[in-house]
Amino acid sequence: MPFDKSQRVLVVEDEALIALDLEGILEDLGYEVVGVAGGIEQALELLDSLDPPPDIAIVDANLGGRSARPVVDALRERDVTVLVASGYGASELGGFGFDSPSINKPYTARDIENALSRHG
Repeated sequence: MPFDKSQRVLVVEDEALIALDLEGILEDLGYEVVGVAGGIEQALELLDSLDPPPDIAIVDANLGGRSARPVVDALRERDVTVLVASGYGASELGGFGFDSPSINKPYTARDIENALSRHG
């Protein structure tokens, strides 16, 4: 079952242009973007400040050369659905603590919409 487009989305992406593009895609699709974070600490602080937490988070697997695993773990502890975005292959993602990406980079608006529908 696809996500209800009234759901709230958190974007965690360290590349500003990609984050801006993703925010625009989500808004064009009708989702509410509740925050954009560019790094692990910023994402964790933002997550702590959101009440209620977001329904969905799209998280870049690599944030400034570091695994986004702490962010993903914190989101999952709050029962937030997490979609990992990455341009890495499966073996490279394993080094960051992920099995496989949910959204392959580079992506299009259709890719985002399909990923949100598949993982709902």
